[in-house]
Amino acid sequence: MTGSPADSAHAAQILAACPNLIYIYDVTIQANVYANLELAAVLGYSVEEIQAMGQQMFIILTHPDDLGGIFAHQGHVIAAKDGEANEIEYRMKHENGTWRWLVSRDVVFARAADGSVTQYLGSVHDITEKRHSIDWAQRALQLIPMIIYVFDLVEQRNVYANGQLGLILGYSIEEMQEMGAQILPRLMHPDDWADLPATVQRILNASDEETIETTYRMRNKAGVWVWLQDHVRVFARGSDGSVHQYLGATQDITTRRLEEEERVELQQQVIEAQQAALRELSTPLIPVSDDVLVMPLIGSIDSQRAQLVLETLLQGVADSRASAVILDITGVQVVDTQVANAILRAAQSVKLLGAKVIITGIRPEVAQTLVTLGADLSNIVTLGTLQSGIAYALH
Repeated sequence: MTGSPADSAHAAQILAACPNLIYIYDVTIQANVYANLELAAVLGYSVEEIQAMGQQMFIILTHPDDLGGIFAHQGHVIAAKDGEANEIEYRMKHENGTWRWLVSRDVVFARAADGSVTQYLGSVHDITEKRHSIDWAQRALQLIPMIIYVFDLVEQRNVYANGQLGLILGYSIEEMQEMGAQILPRLMHPDDWADLPATVQRILNASDEETIETTYRMRNKAGVWVWLQDHVRVFARGSDGSVHQYLGATQDITTRRLEEEERVELQQQVIEAQQAALRELSTPLIPVSDDVLVMPLIGSIDSQRAQLVLETLLQGVADSRASAVILDITGVQVVDTQVANAILRAAQSVKLLGAKVIITGIRPEVAQTLVTLGADLSNIVTLGTLQSGIAYALH
């Protein structure tokens, strides 16, 4: 059953208004026998210029790298079943010398009595701007100083990568391919390999907006551990919503990590130096003669400082072979059981080394506290001022 003249007119009107180039290509004469738009309109040539090219049009206008694909595509169309579409992307030269990206989609339109294809119907769409966007994105991905990849959890492999991990680690592509699925077990640090299942689980549980950050070490070809940092996001899900693919960005942060470690080590050295300086300030040991030492104590005394007082006194007496040590507590505001015990322990320990302990600066309220606490100072010389203590020790 054929359509009415009104239907045919309507179809012709639709084809004429279609923004894509619709054509019928005759294989026997190798030329278009119908087109709703002229190819000249797409490429900037006049109809006469296109017609003058004749059967050489494809050879003249098609990009050399795409010409073989064009002929192969025609072979696929001729061998296709009815209703089977074949698509190809290719470049043709515009009249202004630039290359335009075109996509053709073709189906069988007519056959000879023996069934061979005589004509095929196709449409051409200019995708130059789209391809430029894709080329720009691909160039950006190639130039970005990190590896961008898409990992397929179903196939357990990268389905896209803008670079090779081996380049960071110093391995050739062939060496990485030879390792196969053993790349991570062989090259990843054992501690980080043990943490990998937990990281994968975090990715599986992640939302589409969530970024999973992970840091791990890989051994390069020289045997040195390289620090890598990954930022991972869900890229594709299955029909059940489970994560099928994730997108990752891998960056070498070895230099940054080494700088951080050096900074932490330097900070630790500064802290230790400060602590040493504070220890010296909190327990100063001053020689006033060849065999007399003075330790003036100021502020509160806790258990840690009491231990420092004892250690400093014993080391000082042993090093200088002092015969007398003066503990001046004028600056100690509070004397409790802990302070009293610290003073007594220091005195007894110094006495065992053969030196005498003299305590100075005991104020009346401090003396009362010591008596109340029951501190036994019978074997310790106590004097009111540091000056009198030094005079006593020297004479």
